[in-house]
Amino acid sequence: MYRARDVSARRAQGWCHTKGDIPYFETSAKEAINVEQAFQAVAKNAMAQETDVELCSEFPDPIKLSGDNNKPQGGNCAC
Repeated sequence: MYRARDVSARRAQGWCHTKGDIPYFETSAKEAINVEQAFQAVAKNAMAQETDVELCSEFPDPIKLSGDNNKPQGGNCAC
């Protein structure tokens, strides 16, 4: 069964262009058309945007658990 488009190809391509030339693919999971190519393009672009600096900046500085840092600061701890 053929289903009418909700969005024209031209409009979708225009939107992709305005968002920084996002790759545009006509795909069909049912017919196995361009699904692999679309996935590969998305994965390749995602990997290209990652850098070691970005990956390291996502993690906070380590917490050191040695020394006197583990002693309670005093107070009314009920534990």
